[in-house]
Amino acid sequence: MNILNKLGWSDFFDSSLTENEKENMIIGRVSTVNKSNFIVIHENGVKTCELAGNLIYGLEENERPKTGDWVLFIDYGDQGIISRVLARKNYLSRKKAGKEIAEQIIVSNVDSAIVVQCLEIGLNLRRLERTIVQLHNCGITPIVIINKTDLSIDETQQEVFDFMIKTYDAITISAKDGKNINLLQKKIKTGRSYVFIGASGVGKSSIINALNGNEELKTEAISESVKKGSHTTTTRDLYFLDSGGIMIDTPGTREFGLTKGISDDTSSGFHGIDDYAKECKFHNCTHTNEKGCQVLKAVKKGKLSEEEYENFMKLNREMEHYESSTKDRKQKGKDLSKIIKNMKKSGYKNR
Repeated sequence: MNILNKLGWSDFFDSSLTENEKENMIIGRVSTVNKSNFIVIHENGVKTCELAGNLIYGLEENERPKTGDWVLFIDYGDQGIISRVLARKNYLSRKKAGKEIAEQIIVSNVDSAIVVQCLEIGLNLRRLERTIVQLHNCGITPIVIINKTDLSIDETQQEVFDFMIKTYDAITISAKDGKNINLLQKKIKTGRSYVFIGASGVGKSSIINALNGNEELKTEAISESVKKGSHTTTTRDLYFLDSGGIMIDTPGTREFGLTKGISDDTSSGFHGIDDYAKECKFHNCTHTNEKGCQVLKAVKKGKLSEEEYENFMKLNREMEHYESSTKDRKQKGKDLSKIIKNMKKSGYKNR
């Protein structure tokens, strides 16, 4: 297997290239995005690249190279010039922080996301549900990890701990002493890409180190006073594992703002709710007040927790708000373009 295939190259990307591009351009994958350049891995090594002039001014923010993107570049010795960003197979995104209703792409072209929580900071089921829903929206398969299981667990956490294992097939590990790292290793396949997601301090970099059997990534301890991790990882970086697989480490995230995503799947991402929703009387049931709603029935009978149901409804409202706001913004843009076009037709000129 050549370097490109180990990096995740496939027929999906190859089919988009012209013969001229194959002969005259170098194919590479973006491993790190810096403020003014991009670190690109290719068949013959690593190259620091910049965007071609037409791309600097011609691409929107989300069209610019992200960690995980495939690009074509020309080698000019000290640096490369990126001439094209290839179409993405998929990407992981979230709503931008703050009041702006806009999508922020985090990484692209990933097969699975390794979602990490840990006993030291505490397990958070609502946070996990939010993350799973957004991964579902983006068409990315989750692998749930509970790290730092070398620590003791109290009764409150035990219930959540057991639920995560039962519902999400969570793998319980300890990166510190290597416990069950082999179970996670079995999930990692050569040529496939995995992005790590989790709050600061849950041990994402330590897990990559454990998988690779070395101390390549810098890690820092949890602050004893606040039980929060410092942001050791400050960029999104792509790494090879010696045993195969591509890891993308990311800075700790407090929360994923939901977007509508790109998945065509009509399920919700909530395993329990989806199971009951299949039995609802109406195929487009909103699970709010319809007769014959099996989700509401399950909540009433205690088969589904009220907390899970309320979070499901909350996240649905959030996605609907994002979608309606996005459509409204696009419509305003179309209306403005139409006004400008009509003004030009009428002979209006700036003075």
